[in-house]
This record gives sequence, C-alpha cells and structure tokens, in this order.
Amino acid sequence: MTLSKIILISACTLIVILGITAALNSAADGNNVIGFPFVFYEYLGGKRFPEPTTRHWFNFCACAIDVILLFGVPFTGLLFYQRKQKTKKK
Repeated sequence: MTLSKIILISACTLIVILGITAALNSAADGNNVIGFPFVFYEYLGGKRFPEPTTRHWFNFCACAIDVILLFGVPFTGLLFYQRKQKTKKK
C-alpha cells in the first residue's frame, strides 16, 4: 500500500468520524457541535437572552488534538500493517 493510499484512508476516516459524531441542531433551536473526542466548534442557535456577543466558538488546540488523534491513529496503524506485509514477503 502506498503512502498516498494511507493518507487518503486516514483522511476519509477523519471526515467520517467527525461527520457521524457532529450534532447539527441549530435548525431546531439547538446548537451545532463538531469534534470527537474533544469539541472544537460550537454554534449557538435559537433565541438567547441576553443575546451573546458571538454565536461561534472555535478552539484551535482541541481541533489540533482531534486531527492528530483521528488522523494519526489510522495512519500509524496502516504504516505498521504495511511494514508487517513487507516482512512477510521476505
């Protein structure tokens, strides 16, 4: 398996997990929340009193940790799998 395939599989895993775990409820007076295992984006929907100064919240550190975990774990697993397959052939 080439490095580009490993990167593609890891990126698809990241997108699928974030898509499955996202809570998009702002259309029904709820909040949008994205991030697994750490929430890194939140949009406050619905009517609020008092009105917040901003409805968007983004945490860069939590986003970086999520990307490292959700991209890095499958990436390293696939790299170890690739090395194991190469050693079996020899």
